[in-house]
This record gives sequence, structure tokens and C-alpha cells, in this order.
Amino acid sequence: MNEQNNESQPTPDQTQPAQTNRNKPALAGVCLVCGGGCAVSDTMCARCDGLMRGWLREYPSWLDSLHEFLDSTAHYGGRQPGRVNLPAAPTPIRLPVLDHMQEVGDMAVALWRRLYAPSAMPWANGRIHPSLLECLSVCAACPRLNRLPDIDIIWHDWESSARKTLSIIDVPPSRHGIGRCPNPLCGVELSAPIDAVEVTCPVCGGTYRVVDVRLGFLKECIASGKAFTAGECAELLRECGFQCGVNTIYSWRSRGRIQPAGRNGKGQPLYRLADVYGQLSRRDSI
Repeated sequence: MNEQNNESQPTPDQTQPAQTNRNKPALAGVCLVCGGGCAVSDTMCARCDGLMRGWLREYPSWLDSLHEFLDSTAHYGGRQPGRVNLPAAPTPIRLPVLDHMQEVGDMAVALWRRLYAPSAMPWANGRIHPSLLECLSVCAACPRLNRLPDIDIIWHDWESSARKTLSIIDVPPSRHGIGRCPNPLCGVELSAPIDAVEVTCPVCGGTYRVVDVRLGFLKECIASGKAFTAGECAELLRECGFQCGVNTIYSWRSRGRIQPAGRNGKGQPLYRLADVYGQLSRRDSI
């Protein structure tokens, strides 16, 4: 009899059951993410809930920035005002960014399915799941989000994804992209502190002058016919040693010497760098 009682009592090394009562789960009123207090019926506190929904609401704009950074020649700087916004992403593209965008899409669809449990027969409603932006929107507004029993796993997955996204589109302002490595066998994108004179390639180990790398990027943009805003053109040319201001570019436009080649997503006029450089070389040179 005593042996049976001893066998029924759990030892200190044994895990206690996660459910102590049929109607009240264990750790009721405790946030599964941070361990703080929350409503008894919730599994996530107000702070963690706000962060989670904030990521979901921000992702549409972050995805726009990620799409711009598919272009392997785009400047770093993320949401910083000095970033170059390209109208389209030509090849070659950054495959890691493409993979990350696919990962975000898969996570959004998985969370939508987790919250709304769609029918096992997709032909019943005509489609398997909404668009990516719709998934993000409805998940951010879903009242069941803070009641999921596995919200801790979901929350940490989205936290990791948000950190990775911001590491792509937001580089610390102390460093910025300057162009590609001049080594023809390397060509990796280089970044350097704003006041740096030289930069060392982390791949091939070569050391180059920042101005030479910037000049290479300038020549690449001129040859490819890329177009930028007046401020972006002036900034790139000044970094390469030219004396060029935004007002000068506007003056050339008003006199008909250059014309916009289109507009970006914000409606700002874009000018081909080759046209601006052509006008600049008539009156100034390095």
C-alpha cells in the first residue's frame, strides 16, 4: 500500500501537469511572454500585446522599404531621410532580402490561419487566404490574438522577424553605403563611417579610398541611367567631390536644360544622374 502511494507522488524532478483544473488553466493571469500580470482570460499582457499589434501594423510600410532594398545598388539608411529611393528593383537583387520577405509573408498567413481557422475546403470561399496586407491588418485587429495558448512562441517569432527587418532597412547613421568593392572578383557592397577616408572590404580584404568607391558607384548609376530626386543627386555628386546643390538642379530644370524622368512613390520628380552630371561637367570637374 505504501509503495503504491509513493509511486503516485511526483518526485521534484518530474514536471507538474500544465492543467491543474479542468476549467481554469495553470498560470492564469500571467503573461506567457514576459511573465507579468494580465487578465485571467488573456495569455499576454497589455504591453506585449501592444508590441505585437504594433509590428503587424508597421509591416506594410516596412515591406515597401524591403522591396526597395531588393535592388543591390540601393543606399543603406532605411527610413532615414537621406536614403535613395529607386523606382524599381532591377537585377541583380538581394536574395537574402527576397527570402526574408517570403518568410514574413508565410508568417502572416500562418498567423491568420491560426486565428481564423479557415475551412478545410478552400473552394467554399473561393480562396485559401486573403492577401498579405489583409492578413496583417485583420490579425492586428483580431481580439483573439492575446488569448492564444502558444502566443509566447508566436510573439518571439515576430520579434525576431521585426529585428531582422529593421536591420535591413535601418542601418545606424554612423555608417552608410558607399558602393561596391572595386575588386572585379568581389563586388560586395561596402559601408563606412560618414567621415571615413578608407574602407577595408570584409570579403577580399582589400583597402580602398572611400572617394574611389563612391566614384565607381557614380559611374555605375550614370551608365545604367538611374534616376534620383534632386536632393539625392546633389548628395551623391558632393560626396564624389563635385560642387552641386539642389537649387542648381532646380534652376537647370526651369531653364529647360534637364527634364524629370518620372516620379517616385511620394510624387517627387526624379532626374537621371547622367543628365545632371552632363550639365555639371560643362562648368565644373574634379
